[in-house]
Amino acid sequence: MKVVLFTKDPGELNTEALVVGLYEEMHKDDLGVYNVISEGLVGDLVNDKEFTGKFCKISMLRLKGKIKRLVLVGLGKEKEFNVNKARQVIAKVAVYLRDNSIKEFSLVLFEDLRPYNAAYCSVEAVKLALYNFNHFKTQGLEDLNKVEQFTLIANANNFMEIDEGIRDALIISDSVCYVRDLQNKPSNVVTPSYLANEAKRIARRNKLKCIVYDKNDIEKIGMGGMIAVSKGSGHEPKFIVLEYMGGKETICFVGKGVTFDSGGISIKPSAAMDEMKFDMSGGAVVLGLIEAAARLKLPYHLVGLIPTVENLPGGNAYKPGDIIKHYNGKTSEIINTDAEGRLILADALAYSKNFKPKAVIDFATLTGACVISLGDIFTGMFSTDDELAQKLTIAGEKTGEEVWRLPLHDKYKEYIKSNVADLKNCGPRDGGAITAAMFLKEFVDCKKWVHLDIAGTAWTTKSEPLNPVGGTGVGVRLAIQLLKYWETKSN
Repeated sequence: MKVVLFTKDPGELNTEALVVGLYEEMHKDDLGVYNVISEGLVGDLVNDKEFTGKFCKISMLRLKGKIKRLVLVGLGKEKEFNVNKARQVIAKVAVYLRDNSIKEFSLVLFEDLRPYNAAYCSVEAVKLALYNFNHFKTQGLEDLNKVEQFTLIANANNFMEIDEGIRDALIISDSVCYVRDLQNKPSNVVTPSYLANEAKRIARRNKLKCIVYDKNDIEKIGMGGMIAVSKGSGHEPKFIVLEYMGGKETICFVGKGVTFDSGGISIKPSAAMDEMKFDMSGGAVVLGLIEAAARLKLPYHLVGLIPTVENLPGGNAYKPGDIIKHYNGKTSEIINTDAEGRLILADALAYSKNFKPKAVIDFATLTGACVISLGDIFTGMFSTDDELAQKLTIAGEKTGEEVWRLPLHDKYKEYIKSNVADLKNCGPRDGGAITAAMFLKEFVDCKKWVHLDIAGTAWTTKSEPLNPVGGTGVGVRLAIQLLKYWETKSN
């Protein structure tokens, strides 16, 4: 989709549809130019209360001039309007226009937002709302509606700020869509080797450093969790290290990359097991955010660590009762082979100490318990550092990828004590998301650590304004927002 910036009078524009946002408390002055363009139709709609400015309500008028349609969209109450509401409005109107077979439309930039923010959220919302995954369809493609051009109408005085907002939004939304593509592809395509090759391609495109450890390497360096989980699969494990050298301060991002999770010997129920192709979402997020950071030229040394495996039952599969040794020498007793994500993350988190990072942040579709706790609205957050947790909370509020902090208290360690090993990989059902986080904490050397359990937010089964059905790419926008304001004090 082509994005165009138009800085002249809207009346000079040729467009299939001109989108205008209006508040519930609209004034006659707000309608002036649009009433002229529509030859009084806008005034009639408002006077007859067919359009009231109610949030996300849409009215479309057919016109006869260069502007073929005028689309009014409600912004709700002026005092409640913000960037997140702007995203929702634009996303909704973009889908509405696409579904009405409109291939090109224009939007008058919201003046009550800072120009950068208004441009950024507009482009981001359109790109994410119109995302469509049809890589494997062979029929009906000619019937799919597609928006080919989106034009932003803005004041020329703010050109530089708006242009920067458009550029950043395109880079970040492209990365989110890339992550969604990886998530939505089936596990017979996205294997550990496939993710490793994607990391190499990202490295080549952006001149990054990439090392991929194969099974022999993983065994030699002692990553027992990765070796154990992958034993039942015909696909060998890969440990991906992707580095962006943009500055001196090092931040490690770790992503769970289970390309399919059957549960192993502790096999899952068959209902919705197809969704377990999404269990590599954390790894995909790390690939996407590292590339976005490189394209944005953020001033940090970012290290992406992705342990990627497939968890299947088989003659060689690891079993309940097995004991394994991790990269840092600690041992785990296997209670449940479906608690595999924490085993591979344990190795990767322990490995992160080699980079002496300022902070470590991991993304993982780790527990169904987190979904029970928070549903599909908030990502579960666990942290050893209050300031970093607060910064992520603020980043979540600004991006709409909200996080909710859960306890990481030492009392929960009792739940994962083993009689025969240092730890057991699964505690009781109660507090399952917390005990999983407590397990991971045992392998983190860095004092500033955050674990983000994205099990409820990584994919959706219902279409939402910014997230069509399937992978959401959650985490990319959150992490980039955090990095852009890394030096800002949270308080």
